[in-house]
Amino acid sequence: MSTPRSVPAPTLDACRTLTVGEVGELLRLSHRSVWRLAALAAAGRESFPTPITIGPRLRRWRARDVAAYLDALQDKGRP
Repeated sequence: MSTPRSVPAPTLDACRTLTVGEVGELLRLSHRSVWRLAALAAAGRESFPTPITIGPRLRRWRARDVAAYLDALQDKGRP
């Protein structure tokens, strides 16, 4: 009989998703501007994270993806 391996559970923050309003607050942008960034990213003209589709009209961003985007902006010297 073997002992089960201990697999670390993901932290809550790693699984957290953000609404368009929460992303807008973090970036200090309006809802519309967040959607514009998402459209530019879909066209390959921006490095903004892609939202995940949860339902027919429900999209969220992974918190870790938005955090990585903010880190990349700081590395580029943007506010």
